Amino acid sequence: MPVTPFHYPVGYLLSKANKKLSLPGLIVGSVIPDIEVPIMLYFFPGVYDHLLMHSLLGVFTVCTLLAVVVTRIFYPPIISLFFRLDYQELKEACRVTPMLFLSCMIGALFHVIVDIPMHPFNPVFWPWVNPGDIVGAVVLFFAEGGNIALGFTMAYTIFHAFFLVLGVIILVVNFGEGMWKRLWIGHVEDTGTNHSSSEI
Repeated sequence: MPVTPFHYPVGYLLSKANKKLSLPGLIVGSVIPDIEVPIMLYFFPGVYDHLLMHSLLGVFTVCTLLAVVVTRIFYPPIISLFFRLDYQELKEACRVTPMLFLSCMIGALFHVIVDIPMHPFNPVFWPWVNPGDIVGAVVLFFAEGGNIALGFTMAYTIFHAFFLVLGVIILVVNFGEGMWKRLWIGHVEDTGTNHSSSEI
């Protein structure tokens, strides 16, 4: 899996693909499945550290509901504190609506989709299919001589490099006034003269 923050670009790009989606919901949804990793490692050592919340069953139930709660309750105070954004504006952007639910679900779904190619096991169809029976395509591609550990290391490195570059590009493209609003709220209206010529 890409380390949790590396999933941010997926949520951001999804918000650009469909501007009706909630960027806060997409962001939280795209990172929420990884909450289970420390829980599994601590309470269930020896079991897969990705299970329910990295499955389709988990995406459409636990992940979506938890992401909505986190987006509504925790996102506004945390983001306003660290990025000095207006709390009320964030709170308004995180209102519980059908679109917020949909955004949280899509974010979680794409987290799982991004993980599939680079994992040596995938619980996507758990509990119906053993996670060990689904090995990521990128892992298999680099698993020289059947060395799954090597394949995973290569896949892990490539995916992180790709998402790091993507994250830097997103920062560069958004650099300037209103950057943090565009990156964490997503609906900043352009008021500069440079954009007036494109308005209809």
